[in-house]
Amino acid sequence: MNVQKLFAQRIGGEEFGKVQQTFKFTLINNAKLEFIARNPGTKVIDMGVGEPEEIPDVGIIDRLYREAKVKENRIYPCNGILPFAEAAARYLKRDFDITVDPKTEVMHCVGTKTALAQIPIAFVDPGDTVITTTPGYPVLPRVASWLGARIVEVPLEQRLGFVPDLVQLEETVQKHRPKMLLLNYPNNPTGGVASRSFFEKVVELAHKYCFLIVQDAAYADFVFEGRFTSPLQVDGGKDVSLEMYSLSKSYNMQGYRLGFVAGGAPLMKAFSLVKDNTDNGQFIAIQKAGIFALDESKDFVSANREKYLRRMNRASEILRKAGFDAHTSPGTFYLYVKVPEQFRGESITSAQQMADILVSRYGLITVPWDEVGPFLRFSMTFEIGTADFANEEEVFDALEQRLINDRLD
Repeated sequence: MNVQKLFAQRIGGEEFGKVQQTFKFTLINNAKLEFIARNPGTKVIDMGVGEPEEIPDVGIIDRLYREAKVKENRIYPCNGILPFAEAAARYLKRDFDITVDPKTEVMHCVGTKTALAQIPIAFVDPGDTVITTTPGYPVLPRVASWLGARIVEVPLEQRLGFVPDLVQLEETVQKHRPKMLLLNYPNNPTGGVASRSFFEKVVELAHKYCFLIVQDAAYADFVFEGRFTSPLQVDGGKDVSLEMYSLSKSYNMQGYRLGFVAGGAPLMKAFSLVKDNTDNGQFIAIQKAGIFALDESKDFVSANREKYLRRMNRASEILRKAGFDAHTSPGTFYLYVKVPEQFRGESITSAQQMADILVSRYGLITVPWDEVGPFLRFSMTFEIGTADFANEEEVFDALEQRLINDRLD
């Protein structure tokens, strides 16, 4: 039997698996392994993966432990428990002055990655157009393309603060008449933050041209300049928007796989139908730990925010001394830095090339983005307190020693 005939065309059909693609993360990991082999006593500085390195608030852990022993919490949670939705509604009102009905306008999800994959199933038909910003998180556009949608990319440029130009955006909307617009603010990887006036215009466009706004707000708690803004804060925004929030970044709960989606009741009803047919919901004990997080861990989130800002200030200072045009991002915990044309006398033509140099020569892992010019993403989440670095100051001492003094520690 020729199993190649079984593969769907959306993942390559009969050619699936025959062409070996080398993805940037594979290239980075290969270079990392080569560096370790050549420098067995030197610690790697990993600023690649955007994953909080510390445990959650101990109150979250204690709540999970207690709830995991409760017999009633073992059942299928399906579309979630009302107390978690109520906690999400309290969080939105308290922190962002967003009012939602916990019974009809907010629902938990098994991590926002899952929600991003589920939403297109509810709204996208073959032949529809989805507009997405680039660079960006690829899950929703990829699933939408599998469903037969056409993907139109809007570039995020540094000169505009990594927010789409509204005139160009309206021209794109007029031309392509999208079913959906995907946004992500604060933005990964650029750190850009959108204003209220931006969302007011986007909501106006959504009503005028009849499309859905999907806004990924995973970094809502990490805004360092101004305040977090949302289409749900705008008059009429709830009617045309679905917004996703994650407990992964703010509360260090990435492995718990818990977040929530908020939006107008008709939109949420469509999402819930798809969700009900594609997952059985997150373990109730985890949802109850999430209630504790949303209600009781505000100080923990504030401490996280201060930590990442402190790290960004220190890292950008070192990078500037090393020849990079680095500045603290207005949001997220990433530095998104344009690659210099010259580095140590060598011409640099791509972010991938720069990332390879940093990991192979200095043991520094970053993520390259070449979609809209060559940029590197430096994450302020790095492993400390292990066999590697004892504390963050050791990380920055090593970074300074390597990039400025050009010497491995």
